[in-house]
Parts: sequence; C-alpha cells; structure tokens
Amino acid sequence: MSRILLTNARVNGAEQAGTIAVRDGVVESVTDLPPAPQPGDRVVDLGGQIVLPGFVDGHCHADKSLWGEPWVRRTSEVVSMEQMFEDTVAQWAATTTPVATRARAFLDECVAFGSTTIRTFVDVAPEIGLSGIEGLLEVREDMRGLTDLSIVAFPQLGLLRRPGTDALLEEALKLGVDAVGGLDPAGIDGDALAQLDIVFGLAERYGVAVDFHMHEDGELGWWLIRRIAERTRALGMAGKVSLCDVFSLADPTPERLHEMGTTLADAGIAVAVGVHGLLPVPDVRTLHRLGVSMCLGSDSSRSLWSPWGDGDILSRAMFMAYKCYFRRDEDLEFALDMATTLGREAFGLPSVEPRAGDPADLVALPGEALGEIVVCPPRRGLVMKAGRIVARNGALVNSE
Repeated sequence: MSRILLTNARVNGAEQAGTIAVRDGVVESVTDLPPAPQPGDRVVDLGGQIVLPGFVDGHCHADKSLWGEPWVRRTSEVVSMEQMFEDTVAQWAATTTPVATRARAFLDECVAFGSTTIRTFVDVAPEIGLSGIEGLLEVREDMRGLTDLSIVAFPQLGLLRRPGTDALLEEALKLGVDAVGGLDPAGIDGDALAQLDIVFGLAERYGVAVDFHMHEDGELGWWLIRRIAERTRALGMAGKVSLCDVFSLADPTPERLHEMGTTLADAGIAVAVGVHGLLPVPDVRTLHRLGVSMCLGSDSSRSLWSPWGDGDILSRAMFMAYKCYFRRDEDLEFALDMATTLGREAFGLPSVEPRAGDPADLVALPGEALGEIVVCPPRRGLVMKAGRIVARNGALVNSE
C-alpha cells in the first residue's frame, strides 16, 4: 500500500516541523526531514499545523441527540433527575426521525472534530425496548473506518424501578454491545447492592466492560466508590470498569479526595470527567498524581433535556480548564492530554505519541502553541483514522 506523507507537521506542538509517514494504518516514521520519496507516495502539506493523537470521547449520548433536527424550545425549569426522566420520555414519544439517522448526524460531527474513539451510552427501557440499541449497532457498522464506536447499554430511567430493564440489558448484550451500564445505584434505584449485583453479574457472564453514571454526592457517593472498587477487585475487572459524572469527586476535602483517588487507582477504575455548568470539576491534577485513569466526555448532545453539547472534545478540555482556572501552559497541556493520550490509556488502547508503529489516529489543527488551542479551539484541519483521511476543515470527506 502506498504511503501518505504528512509534511510540515508540528508533532505535539514542536517548534520544528517534520514529516509523518503513514502506511497500512500505522505511523511508519516521524522525521525532521522528508523521507526519500517513493513511487506512489501521496504528500499532504499541513503548513505547520500541530499534529496530535486523535481525541477520545469517553461519554456521549448519541441516541438522545437531536442534531440536525429543528430547534426544540425547552421549557422545563427544575434541574433534577426526575425532570430529566420526564424530558427523555417526552422526547422518545415526540421524535419521529430514526435514532440511527440522528445519532449518525451527531457522530459525524464528533469525527469531524477529531474524535477517533467514542463511547456512547444508549438508552434501554421497557418504554422503548431495544430500538436505540439496534439503531446504534447499525451506525457502529456504518462508521467502521471513521471512528472506533463503543456502545454501552444504559438504563437511563433506572434499573430496578423499571421492571424488565435487566432482561433488556441482557438482550442488548446478546446483540453485541460492548458494555453494560448502571445509573445512580443508590440515588435512583434505592438499592445500590441489588443494582451492582445485576450489572456486574451481566458483565461477568458476557465478558464485557461496566460503566456507571454516578451522580450521588458526598458520603453516599464515597460509599458507592468503595463498593464498586470491591466488586472490581473481586471479579478481576481492573481496566474494565469506569465511572461517569462522579459528583462525589467534585468537592471533597483533600484527605477524602486522596482516599477516593487511591481507591479508584488501586482498583483500576477509570473516570470520565464531566464538565457541568452547575458543579465544580474534580481536582484532575491530584487524581492523576494518585494514578487515576481519566478521560473527557462530551456528555449531552443537544437533547430535549439540554440544548448544550456539540461533540467537540477539545471544547470540553477548554471548559474544564476554564472551570479549574488553569493559567499555566503545563496545566493547559494537561487538559489536552486528557483529551488524547490519557483518554487512550483510560480505555486500554494502544498509545499514539505519534511514533513509528503507533496507530495512525491523528488530528491536525492550526495554532502556535498547545495552550493556545485549548484556550481557543480552532477548526480541525485534518482528521486521520487508521491511516485514512476522514475529515478536512471541520467536515467529513469521501475516502482519501
């Protein structure tokens, strides 16, 4: 197979531009000078753009997305889980566009923004059955070669409080989803241990990962972290359990943060950090020093519940850095790492530096320095997945 030579590329913001040679889906070489041309080489001049590993989106809800639909006027005022449940059910009832169509429109945006790995949660409930799962399985197949799409069967309305949801989660696993999810085991279902029994039981039976949304805060949230860590260790599932929206990590004492961070790190549990308007962001620098695996997630994707969310993980890094009041370049660069290399580590993916032998999952974008592109995210100049250019200047392209 012929090579693609990405010339005038500033790898990870290096001052000196070089050339990245890509062949058969992997990086063949990274050099300061162009390699000797070979017949059939295709040269793509990046004009000094910064080249980074492709972004990792560890938490989105593509099935809920109304991307591409007419704007919906939102009127609910109460910010609560019960209100979100009401809005979710109302959206299911009112939306006629197939979930595969809406999800694909949103995920195409994610890819154009540079996400080469995406985890999406897909609602499962007696009210809708497996229609969302079936739609996203179709999308996952259609998007092979554009992004690695991982699907989590997710009990968005609760598990125990909606009888029959456990059977639907199992049916979703039989259809081939990648992970099983849980939601607020104590706060929503009111019986945390029973929900953990079901979710971990399904994961063990089908050999899949587990991913909990965990909005419980304070002492209850810390208790849940300990219980989930115990299950993870007992089942030997280090590296296969992750948590989203862990509100209890957002504002604990330094001593408690150290305890919880150590507990997560020792159990091998990853955290997808959410950036929510009403809540503080966890002390990600301390959690990283404690050894906690972390990534970022785009979370909301313009649903009836929330107008926010465009699938841009770099913008999430910007919001996180802003809420943490990161000023130093090293802190801004850490926010970028969470979107790239740390995100890959959190999901056990091969590293992308990029260097020879790495998967050619890359994103190129204009900018003078790494800190600058976090503070003011530019349009992505080029996105490459497995050695194929899949997007240019913020839009998908035909096979290149």
